[in-house]
Amino acid sequence: MLKTLILSAAAAGLAAGLLTAVVQHVTTTPIIIEAETYESGSAAGPPGHMPAAASAAVPAELAENTAGPEAEWGPDNGFERTLYTSLSTTLVGVGFGLALLGAMVLAGVRIEARTGLAFGMAGFVAVALAPALGLPPEIPGSGAAALESRQVWWFATMAATAIGLAGLLLTRTIYLQIGGAVLIAMPHIVGAPRPNEFVSTAPAELAGHFAAASLAVTAMFWAVLGFASGAFYERLARTE
Repeated sequence: MLKTLILSAAAAGLAAGLLTAVVQHVTTTPIIIEAETYESGSAAGPPGHMPAAASAAVPAELAENTAGPEAEWGPDNGFERTLYTSLSTTLVGVGFGLALLGAMVLAGVRIEARTGLAFGMAGFVAVALAPALGLPPEIPGSGAAALESRQVWWFATMAATAIGLAGLLLTRTIYLQIGGAVLIAMPHIVGAPRPNEFVSTAPAELAGHFAAASLAVTAMFWAVLGFASGAFYERLARTE
């Protein structure tokens, strides 16, 4: 059984990761690249000109040295960025595929494509949609609270939503269902961490476009991952 779980997760992660990487290449990646030009101050304008929003958020000495030897490394645009994105998305897909299949085993449901799709969409809600209500996907240069506080809130929201969904959908006890609903709402009642001020170097339209596109691509990723995990497991289990 363990072998079937691992092989199914690997195959599903590869399928979902590669497909998502292709879609990202024509949707979210161009937005990130454009946002980076605002963050670095290289957006359209005369030589040496930095957009007003960027100049207000980035000290002049930092802007002048971003291309220096101490600048943070990042993959070059084009093939290198696509390669790293594809690898990371595929590895994440394999990990989440194992988590989905493990959840289906623990829930005691029949593992098939339809069940996998349902669990995949539940995974999207827990990992992406619910946290996005407080911390929407951000482009480079967006104002944000301290990283540690955001990570804690994101993890707490993900865990609370996953457990809450299990209580709502996998049990028939009214008290557990009510508890699940309360648990899902709790992180949003507490509220996500907020920065002292909202400062962004990129236009708000670009940030809104990225948030919507990112959530749409993530929904596709989880749908494909869940469906493929269930389908591959069902097929491989027959051969055992």
